[in-house]
Amino acid sequence: MLNGNKISTDGCLVLAKLLQEEDSTLAHLQLRGNKIDDEGVGILVDALQNNKSLGTLDLRGNDGISKQGQISLLKLVNDISCIKATLQSNHTLRYLNDKRIIPDGDPFNVDEEEFQKQINFATKINRNHDG
Repeated sequence: MLNGNKISTDGCLVLAKLLQEEDSTLAHLQLRGNKIDDEGVGILVDALQNNKSLGTLDLRGNDGISKQGQISLLKLVNDISCIKATLQSNHTLRYLNDKRIIPDGDPFNVDEEEFQKQINFATKINRNHDG
């Protein structure tokens, strides 16, 4: 648990190295209430593309994460840009929480709750997947 430790982009770089190790066994990563922004999310998303151990990522309370970061997280678990991308999405991550995401005046008119529902649906598919 690394909640409330002021982790920012630099900390995400260190965590990414750990997540990218082939023998990584980290199953749960709680990063609530840190200073993670979209750049940090991007670093974590890149690291998790091929990670086969992390099942839970909790990013709640990181106010620097915008809609762009939310989109990156959703694409990590369910990239629907093409069939190949969907198949290559991370199917290990089964719980992904990030409630403070979408700012007021969102041009796509998708509220925070709806985005979290989409992420929950994608990770529910992962939980039900036997592979």
